[in-house]
Amino acid sequence: MNFGPRVREIRKSKGFSQKEVYANIISKSYAISFEKGENNISVVLLIDILDRLSMDIDEFLFINKGYLLNEYSDYIYNMSNYSNKHDLASLKKMLQALSQGRDTISRVRFAEIRCRIKAIEKFNRTGIFDGTETLEEDRNTIQSYLVGIESWTLREIQFFGNTIEFLDFQAHFPLFKNLSKSLTLYMEYDKGREIFCSMLVNLISQSIRMRYYDYAEVLTYQLKILCADYKNFIHQIITSYFENLLLIKKNGHSDSAIKECQNVLSILSTYGHLSIANELKSLR
Repeated sequence: MNFGPRVREIRKSKGFSQKEVYANIISKSYAISFEKGENNISVVLLIDILDRLSMDIDEFLFINKGYLLNEYSDYIYNMSNYSNKHDLASLKKMLQALSQGRDTISRVRFAEIRCRIKAIEKFNRTGIFDGTETLEEDRNTIQSYLVGIESWTLREIQFFGNTIEFLDFQAHFPLFKNLSKSLTLYMEYDKGREIFCSMLVNLISQSIRMRYYDYAEVLTYQLKILCADYKNFIHQIITSYFENLLLIKKNGHSDSAIKECQNVLSILSTYGHLSIANELKSLR
């Protein structure tokens, strides 16, 4: 795809000359042809040009699609939104749309959504959120896909985080060991840090359910370091819940820890995260 015409549109809307944007990156004649859609450029050069326009490539691609999310981002946004709200009707519509896919990604997404539906249905009946009523074929599809990963990308780490409760618990350890090697590489990347934080939240929750409290404590410490930035405030709140819940689990009754857990649940509920609050409350 040639991005030249869209770059030209953005450049002109900002009032920049071609010289201001392209100098020492590509020649004047090539810039003219590029903006006409006659020539392509490498991703490296495109990133340099976008820097002159004060724009990241993610934002540029979002604008280039008419301010629409790409297919993967749209899937994650909808799946997460419907799951957090326990919107079963919308999740079932997603499941129906995925049922026609035959490629690997469609199959694992189908398994993920169906597991999510089963878990929410059980939670609505019992107040317990886990994967015990999910279908074995779906769990096997997810686990086989994850075990086959040799070099982890953020998408795969996000998928692991979203499906932790549907895996055999013992399978977590080698998978987490492999993907955690990438953790330090993404510490300064906002999107990567957010994905790792969400993954740790789910892994800690599952560890507490399985009564691996020491393991959950180590993971909570990692989460606390990772979400220290103010932009990860929601994860800081959840970290506080885990810290105090583990104090209760490991040391018995504690009025201050119980009060802090209640405060976290109240904050989440007040600001529209009732389903998250209920899932955390179920860990007690």
